[in-house]
Amino acid sequence: MLVKEGEKMFKAGEPLTLELHRNKQEEAEKYKSKIVDFSHSHVFIDYPVKMNTQKTAFFFEGTQFQASFLGEDGSVYWFETEVLARKKKNIPVLMVSFPGEEELVRIQRREYVRVDTAVDVAVNTNNNKTKFTTVTRDLSGGGMAIYEPEKISLSPDLMLDITVVLPMNDGDYHYMESSGKVVRSSMLKGSNKKSVSIEFINLNEKMRQYVIQYCFEQQMQMRKQKRL
Repeated sequence: MLVKEGEKMFKAGEPLTLELHRNKQEEAEKYKSKIVDFSHSHVFIDYPVKMNTQKTAFFFEGTQFQASFLGEDGSVYWFETEVLARKKKNIPVLMVSFPGEEELVRIQRREYVRVDTAVDVAVNTNNNKTKFTTVTRDLSGGGMAIYEPEKISLSPDLMLDITVVLPMNDGDYHYMESSGKVVRSSMLKGSNKKSVSIEFINLNEKMRQYVIQYCFEQQMQMRKQKRL
Protein backbone atom coordinates (compact mmCIF):
# COMPACT_ATOMS: atom_id res chain seq x y z
CA MET A 1 0.00 0.00 0.00
CA LEU A 2 1.07 3.57 -0.63
CA VAL A 3 -0.58 4.90 2.53
CA LYS A 4 -1.21 3.45 5.95
CA GLU A 5 -4.59 1.90 6.62
CA GLY A 6 -7.10 4.61 7.54
CA GLU A 7 -5.11 7.39 5.87
CA LYS A 8 -6.22 9.15 2.70
CA MET A 9 -4.09 9.76 -0.34
CA PHE A 10 -5.79 13.08 -1.07
CA LYS A 11 -6.94 16.01 1.02
CA ALA A 12 -9.34 18.75 -0.01
CA GLY A 13 -7.45 21.89 -0.93
CA GLU A 14 -4.27 20.10 -2.02
CA PRO A 15 -2.63 21.35 -5.23
CA LEU A 16 -2.75 19.17 -8.33
CA THR A 17 -0.59 19.74 -11.41
CA LEU A 18 -1.98 18.77 -14.81
CA GLU A 19 -0.03 18.38 -18.04
CA LEU A 20 -1.73 18.28 -21.44
CA HIS A 21 0.12 16.86 -24.47
CA ARG A 22 -1.52 18.12 -27.66
CA ASN A 23 1.18 16.54 -29.81
CA LYS A 24 4.65 15.05 -29.30
CA GLN A 25 6.47 17.91 -30.98
CA GLU A 26 5.30 20.64 -28.62
CA GLU A 27 6.05 21.23 -24.96
CA ALA A 28 3.29 20.08 -22.63
CA GLU A 29 0.75 22.68 -21.52
CA LYS A 30 0.82 22.92 -17.72
CA TYR A 31 -2.11 23.74 -15.48
CA LYS A 32 -2.55 24.08 -11.74
CA SER A 33 -5.66 23.10 -9.88
CA LYS A 34 -6.86 22.09 -6.41
CA ILE A 35 -8.62 19.01 -5.15
CA VAL A 36 -12.17 19.77 -4.01
CA ASP A 37 -13.42 16.25 -3.25
CA PHE A 38 -12.65 12.65 -4.19
CA SER A 39 -13.83 9.05 -4.13
CA HIS A 40 -12.12 5.74 -4.81
CA SER A 41 -12.44 6.22 -8.59
CA HIS A 42 -12.92 9.97 -9.14
CA VAL A 43 -11.30 13.24 -8.15
CA PHE A 44 -13.19 16.54 -8.23
CA ILE A 45 -10.97 19.53 -8.99
CA ASP A 46 -11.60 23.23 -9.46
CA TYR A 47 -11.25 24.59 -12.97
CA PRO A 48 -7.56 24.44 -13.95
CA VAL A 49 -5.54 27.61 -14.49
CA LYS A 50 -2.91 27.65 -17.23
CA MET A 51 0.44 28.34 -15.58
CA ASN A 52 1.99 30.67 -18.15
CA THR A 53 -1.12 32.82 -18.67
CA GLN A 54 -2.88 32.47 -15.30
CA LYS A 55 -6.18 32.12 -17.21
CA THR A 56 -8.88 29.61 -16.33
CA ALA A 57 -9.15 26.79 -18.86
CA PHE A 58 -12.21 24.80 -19.95
CA PHE A 59 -11.99 21.23 -21.23
CA PHE A 60 -14.35 18.81 -22.94
CA GLU A 61 -15.13 15.37 -21.60
CA GLY A 62 -12.48 12.88 -22.68
CA THR A 63 -9.55 15.31 -22.47
CA GLN A 64 -6.58 13.33 -21.13
CA PHE A 65 -3.93 14.61 -18.72
CA GLN A 66 -0.96 13.50 -16.72
CA ALA A 67 -1.60 14.55 -13.12
CA SER A 68 0.82 14.83 -10.21
CA PHE A 69 0.68 15.82 -6.56
CA LEU A 70 3.02 15.95 -3.59
CA GLY A 71 2.28 13.36 -0.89
CA GLU A 72 2.70 13.90 2.83
CA ASP A 73 5.67 11.51 2.80
CA GLY A 74 7.64 13.92 0.59
CA SER A 75 7.10 11.77 -2.50
CA VAL A 76 5.56 13.00 -5.74
CA TYR A 77 2.84 10.79 -7.20
CA TRP A 78 1.82 10.70 -10.86
CA PHE A 79 -1.18 9.20 -12.65
CA GLU A 80 -3.00 9.27 -15.99
CA THR A 81 -6.44 10.85 -15.89
CA GLU A 82 -9.19 12.22 -18.12
CA VAL A 83 -12.12 14.60 -17.78
CA LEU A 84 -15.34 12.64 -17.14
CA ALA A 85 -17.87 15.40 -16.49
CA ARG A 86 -18.49 18.94 -15.29
CA LYS A 87 -20.26 19.13 -11.94
CA LYS A 88 -21.43 21.65 -9.35
CA LYS A 89 -20.17 21.34 -5.74
CA ASN A 90 -20.64 24.79 -4.21
CA ILE A 91 -18.36 25.83 -7.09
CA PRO A 92 -18.11 24.49 -10.66
CA VAL A 93 -15.71 21.53 -10.73
CA LEU A 94 -14.34 18.94 -13.11
CA MET A 95 -14.76 15.28 -12.30
CA VAL A 96 -11.65 13.42 -13.49
CA SER A 97 -10.82 9.74 -13.34
CA PHE A 98 -8.59 8.22 -10.67
CA PRO A 99 -7.08 4.79 -11.45
CA GLY A 100 -6.63 3.77 -7.81
CA GLU A 101 -3.70 3.92 -5.42
CA GLU A 102 -2.15 0.76 -6.87
CA GLU A 103 -1.74 2.54 -10.23
CA LEU A 104 0.04 5.59 -8.83
CA VAL A 105 3.64 6.05 -9.94
CA ARG A 106 5.88 7.17 -7.11
CA ILE A 107 8.41 9.50 -8.70
CA GLN A 108 10.32 10.90 -5.73
CA ARG A 109 11.31 8.75 -2.79
CA ARG A 110 12.80 9.76 0.53
CA GLU A 111 16.33 9.06 -0.64
CA TYR A 112 15.94 12.13 -2.86
CA VAL A 113 16.48 11.73 -6.56
CA ARG A 114 19.30 13.97 -7.76
CA VAL A 115 18.85 15.88 -11.02
CA ASP A 116 21.37 17.75 -13.13
CA THR A 117 20.30 21.39 -13.12
CA ALA A 118 21.83 24.86 -13.07
CA VAL A 119 20.11 27.25 -10.66
CA ASP A 120 21.54 30.33 -8.96
CA VAL A 121 23.10 29.97 -5.51
CA ALA A 122 24.41 32.53 -3.02
CA VAL A 123 26.96 31.17 -0.52
CA ASN A 124 28.27 32.74 2.67
CA THR A 125 30.69 31.04 5.07
CA ASN A 126 29.62 31.16 8.70
CA ASN A 127 32.52 33.44 9.60
CA ASN A 128 31.40 35.90 6.85
CA LYS A 129 34.90 35.91 5.39
CA THR A 130 33.84 34.45 2.06
CA LYS A 131 30.76 35.35 0.02
CA PHE A 132 30.10 34.41 -3.59
CA THR A 133 27.46 33.44 -6.12
CA THR A 134 27.58 30.43 -8.42
CA VAL A 135 25.25 27.84 -9.98
CA THR A 136 24.41 24.28 -9.07
CA ARG A 137 25.72 21.28 -10.96
CA ASP A 138 23.02 19.05 -9.51
CA LEU A 139 20.36 19.24 -6.81
CA SER A 140 18.29 16.97 -4.56
CA GLY A 141 16.20 17.21 -1.42
CA GLY A 142 19.26 16.28 0.62
CA GLY A 143 21.97 18.43 -0.90
CA MET A 144 23.58 19.77 -4.04
CA ALA A 145 26.82 20.12 -5.96
CA ILE A 146 28.01 23.57 -7.01
CA TYR A 147 30.78 24.89 -9.22
CA GLU A 148 33.53 26.38 -7.05
CA PRO A 149 34.57 29.83 -8.35
CA GLU A 150 38.21 30.60 -9.07
CA LYS A 151 40.27 31.76 -6.06
CA ILE A 152 37.71 30.17 -3.70
CA SER A 153 38.56 27.05 -1.70
CA LEU A 154 35.86 25.21 0.27
CA SER A 155 37.30 22.54 2.54
CA PRO A 156 35.39 19.48 3.83
CA ASP A 157 33.21 20.05 6.93
CA LEU A 158 33.12 23.82 6.32
CA MET A 159 29.71 25.21 7.34
CA LEU A 160 27.90 27.53 4.94
CA ASP A 161 24.78 29.66 4.71
CA ILE A 162 23.08 29.00 1.38
CA THR A 163 20.30 30.60 -0.65
CA VAL A 164 19.08 28.68 -3.72
CA VAL A 165 16.71 30.22 -6.27
CA LEU A 166 14.12 27.69 -7.50
CA PRO A 167 12.24 28.69 -10.70
CA MET A 168 9.08 26.56 -10.64
CA ASN A 169 7.05 25.55 -13.69
CA ASP A 170 4.11 27.71 -12.64
CA GLY A 171 6.27 30.84 -12.94
CA ASP A 172 6.81 31.31 -9.20
CA TYR A 173 10.26 31.61 -7.62
CA HIS A 174 11.06 30.08 -4.25
CA TYR A 175 14.14 31.15 -2.31
CA MET A 176 15.40 28.18 -0.32
CA GLU A 177 17.59 29.17 2.61
CA SER A 178 19.54 26.58 4.58
CA SER A 179 22.73 25.80 6.38
CA GLY A 180 25.03 23.46 4.52
CA LYS A 181 28.14 21.40 5.15
CA VAL A 182 30.83 20.79 2.57
CA VAL A 183 31.16 17.04 2.03
CA ARG A 184 33.90 16.90 -0.61
CA SER A 185 35.31 18.66 -3.66
CA SER A 186 36.80 17.24 -6.83
CA MET A 187 38.15 18.38 -10.17
CA LEU A 188 35.83 17.81 -13.12
CA LYS A 189 37.19 15.64 -15.91
CA GLY A 190 38.43 17.60 -18.88
CA SER A 191 38.04 20.89 -17.05
CA ASN A 192 39.87 23.14 -14.63
CA LYS A 193 36.68 23.61 -12.60
CA LYS A 194 35.94 22.07 -9.21
CA SER A 195 32.66 20.54 -8.13
CA VAL A 196 31.78 20.88 -4.43
CA SER A 197 29.22 18.57 -2.82
CA ILE A 198 27.17 20.15 -0.02
CA GLU A 199 24.75 18.51 2.41
CA PHE A 200 21.74 20.52 3.58
CA ILE A 201 21.71 20.90 7.38
CA ASN A 202 18.51 21.71 9.31
CA LEU A 203 16.61 22.46 6.13
CA ASN A 204 13.04 23.56 6.83
CA GLU A 205 10.70 20.78 5.66
CA LYS A 206 8.50 23.21 3.73
CA MET A 207 11.57 24.39 1.83
CA ARG A 208 12.63 20.78 1.26
CA GLN A 209 9.23 20.14 -0.32
CA TYR A 210 9.86 22.96 -2.78
CA VAL A 211 13.24 21.44 -3.68
CA ILE A 212 11.65 18.02 -4.18
CA GLN A 213 8.90 19.52 -6.32
CA TYR A 214 11.45 21.38 -8.43
CA CYS A 215 13.50 18.20 -8.92
CA PHE A 216 10.35 16.31 -9.88
CA GLU A 217 9.45 18.92 -12.49
CA GLN A 218 12.93 18.69 -13.98
CA GLN A 219 12.82 14.90 -13.95
CA MET A 220 9.47 14.81 -15.75
CA GLN A 221 10.76 17.29 -18.34
CA MET A 222 13.77 15.09 -19.04
CA ARG A 223 11.53 12.01 -19.41
CA LYS A 224 9.39 13.82 -21.95
CA GLN A 225 12.39 14.91 -23.97
CA LYS A 226 13.64 11.31 -24.12
CA ARG A 227 10.27 10.17 -25.51
CA LEU A 228 10.36 12.68 -28.37
